[in-house]
Amino acid sequence: MAELVSKRYSNALFEVAFEQGQYEAVQDELSFVTACLNEEPKLYQLLRSPLISSDEKKEILSAIFKENVSKEVFNFLRIIIDKGRESYIESIVEEYRVLANKVKNKVDAVAITAVPMNELDLKKLQVNLSMSSGKNIQLQNQVDPSVKGGVLVKIGDKVIDGTVKSRLENLKEQLSQILV
Repeated sequence: MAELVSKRYSNALFEVAFEQGQYEAVQDELSFVTACLNEEPKLYQLLRSPLISSDEKKEILSAIFKENVSKEVFNFLRIIIDKGRESYIESIVEEYRVLANKVKNKVDAVAITAVPMNELDLKKLQVNLSMSSGKNIQLQNQVDPSVKGGVLVKIGDKVIDGTVKSRLENLKEQLSQILV
């Protein structure tokens, strides 16, 4: 349900922002809103509280964001409050980011390794992935000691497993199929 709500609201906002040619500015403003909510967890907790009326929540939003975001983003936040979807703000913003990145042909990816990759290797891998996928890959390095060697790349819902563990498992599978 959360994913459906997030997609519906982010799609609606994205359509309006895209038609106005403001989708990147709206993305920046939404990032600002979530950064504020993350920096002040009590504010986010207050917005999600059923004990606080919608009018009070809108007054709080007005005091904080009215002068700092566009009319479209401010009205969008008011709609979220009116519809009781405050707890979905972060996932709506994330879905919006995915839509904006799709338009820019940009894809987030993670390279999981046992030890941190140096900048040069990370850039080389990013360029190779961008060239092979035809997309603008934004690569981050994540360290996971359970990866014994090699690299596991996650691009959206695709996984490229170049770890030593997977290679050993493939070798084991091939050897087990050999008849003696």
